[in-house]
Amino acid sequence: MSGIRLEVETNIIHGSSTAIKNLVKCVTQVGVDVEEMVFTGIASAEAVLTDTEKELGTLLVDIGGGTTSLVAFLDGSPIYSTVLPIGGKLITSDLAIGLRARLEDAEKIKLKLSNEAAVKINDPSKRVDDFDVSEFALEVDVISRNLLYKIIDARLEEIFRLIALDMAKANLQGKLPAGIVVTGGGALTAGVERMAKITLKGPVRIGVPRGVTGLIDEIQIRCHPLSSVLFYMA
Repeated sequence: MSGIRLEVETNIIHGSSTAIKNLVKCVTQVGVDVEEMVFTGIASAEAVLTDTEKELGTLLVDIGGGTTSLVAFLDGSPIYSTVLPIGGKLITSDLAIGLRARLEDAEKIKLKLSNEAAVKINDPSKRVDDFDVSEFALEVDVISRNLLYKIIDARLEEIFRLIALDMAKANLQGKLPAGIVVTGGGALTAGVERMAKITLKGPVRIGVPRGVTGLIDEIQIRCHPLSSVLFYMA
């Protein structure tokens, strides 16, 4: 083919130059060379998305501590990306306020509840709604699981509603048939897959790293994708 004009549609991901320079400086000061900078969502997508999902159209939701990164893929390429200023730390804060607990204890309670939900622990000696918090410095030794889920679900619903609004603004609703893949530390929160399905009204799965070698014991625990491999910028 011959022509006199070439056009291309480009998705440019940008960030604060000051933040980038400071991050690179901190890393190099400990004797590690930075080969390149990678956007959080792109790094996570390389770790958890399949080629089929990227081709058909999918939304990657990377829930971190303070931010949530979104990357939409279609026809094998990222077509939209953004970062929302909300993350898993707010769930911990909500639990601390609701339970009148320290932030450290609230985080441990969140992790304990999430771990139990992940392995589906069912102790017949206890009522289903009982949740033991005797190891923490609270006013009671047992609290209601339903109470914990209400606190967590309320914040998860807010996060996914903000995601739905952002997708509507980007005119992407109904255009990503492969659904939503949730990853990051916040993806391990109890009830996150259920709330994502209810709020975003589509197929949802929890993304875990694929084909990562080295540090197998640490990486195969569902940690944040590539957290031991790449330095990335939120």
